[in-house]
Amino acid sequence: MMSHFPSSDAPIFIVGMPRSGTTLLTSMLSAHPRIAIAPETHYLCYWMRQYKNLKLSSEQGFSSFWQVLSDSQRFSYFGIDANKTRERILAKGSPSHQHIFEGWLEEYANSINKPRWGEKTPLHYQHLYQLFTWFPNAQVIWILRDPRAVAASLDKVPWASNYIHVHAKRWHESILSFERDWKRDSRVMLLQYENLIQQPEKCLIGLCQFLGETYTPDMLTTRSEANNPLINRQGWAVQHLQSALQPISNNAIYKWQRELAAHQIEIIDSLTFPNATKYNYVANSSTVGVHGRFTLTLEKLRIKLDRKLAYWRTRLTQQPRQTGKHIGAAPK
Repeated sequence: MMSHFPSSDAPIFIVGMPRSGTTLLTSMLSAHPRIAIAPETHYLCYWMRQYKNLKLSSEQGFSSFWQVLSDSQRFSYFGIDANKTRERILAKGSPSHQHIFEGWLEEYANSINKPRWGEKTPLHYQHLYQLFTWFPNAQVIWILRDPRAVAASLDKVPWASNYIHVHAKRWHESILSFERDWKRDSRVMLLQYENLIQQPEKCLIGLCQFLGETYTPDMLTTRSEANNPLINRQGWAVQHLQSALQPISNNAIYKWQRELAAHQIEIIDSLTFPNATKYNYVANSSTVGVHGRFTLTLEKLRIKLDRKLAYWRTRLTQQPRQTGKHIGAAPK
């Protein structure tokens, strides 16, 4: 078990399953006068993985990478100057993924006059070992939400899987990861979405104590686009970000009961049982009925078919898959 002492300049990372309330929490922390939680970078999930063989320490390698990154839609969401960001990165020494990631987020915080920077990419929970290697004093808030609510929400977004059981399996894998690797690490705090919704002030006071910051009511009363930029966003992303700035409501907690069919709930419960019950997400049933078993079998077959079709489409068209399109890696 690692000991931890809050540091007022330690980076803050918000992680967890997508659609777990990470955007709502970002809007609250970003309303703090000292904290700047940047838009999602997807840096370790996409950029670092996609360019893992590029030698950033060479002038040509860094210039090539920086050209792609700074010209991307994703970078434009931050509303910061690419040249100033590049200068900040190079001032750290030989370019590396750590320096690029850190310089990018520091420049964002500097642009809105906040002394402490942070970032929210939900799937960075899969890369906490790397983040703690780079930033040993970092503090992580891992947000957790009812798996049925997560699955119902993911089922409606344009960039996620079309299969309910995939969302349930990923939720289960994520909580296993937390319990195995991070539950006893004092740098990581688990925050349940339902508690944040029902007792926001109490949760934020505890969160600020964890972060070594002073709680301010502004975190609840002054959430706005000024601290949550909507630059160059469109469609679903705009609606999602704007909805996170609306008054906090309990309505979202049990919305899944209206949105999911009984057999879908059975599938999710069976795949997340018994771990979900540890966090008071009580399953209706730990078994799947006939309709649910049929749906689960059909979904698994369709996933195999989807993969084969994608493989042959790539081969026949001679065009690589656009793996970064959904996160804004394409040029702006």
